[in-house]
Amino acid sequence: MIVEQMLKNTQTPLLHIADVSGSPLFDYIKCPLHRYTFQVRNIREWTENNCEGRTLNLFAGRTKLNIDEVRNDLDPEALADYRMDAVEFLRTWQGEKFDTVLLDPPYAFRKSMEMYKGLRCSPFKQMKDEIKNVLKEGGKVITFGYHSNTMGAGRGFKVEKIGLFSHGGAIHDTIASIERWGL
Repeated sequence: MIVEQMLKNTQTPLLHIADVSGSPLFDYIKCPLHRYTFQVRNIREWTENNCEGRTLNLFAGRTKLNIDEVRNDLDPEALADYRMDAVEFLRTWQGEKFDTVLLDPPYAFRKSMEMYKGLRCSPFKQMKDEIKNVLKEGGKVITFGYHSNTMGAGRGFKVEKIGLFSHGGAIHDTIASIERWGL
């Protein structure tokens, strides 16, 4: 593996680990924490750079990304095309399948209740079980959280990259996993 340290430009990873082809496997990026993940420029740009093709943003929030995205969110104040429970969306979608699915749900039950004003978000396991209904074979899922919960090999996914967003001090990190299905 090749290890590079990039200390001058905070937009680029401070630590970047790549395989022999130079393709990154792990990015470590220092950035502030924000209630809405994609409000943080470094996280937003990392996400935009890692999405492919038509993207389903299942918990879209209030920040539009500079990608071709279909946006779903329960929050009436979110910038969304659809306002459906995530599992319901995944089970009932009849449109074209997506190249990428972004999963940035509230990371804990308390956050779910807080951000969605008492509405509970779908259980994560059920969402993971339904993703293939909307994802093209060979497509990718990018998942954000306080933990490294992935789609998993048992569902036919392979981890391609991990992003670790360090918020400093005693503040938890945000972890993103990028996984590809069916290859």
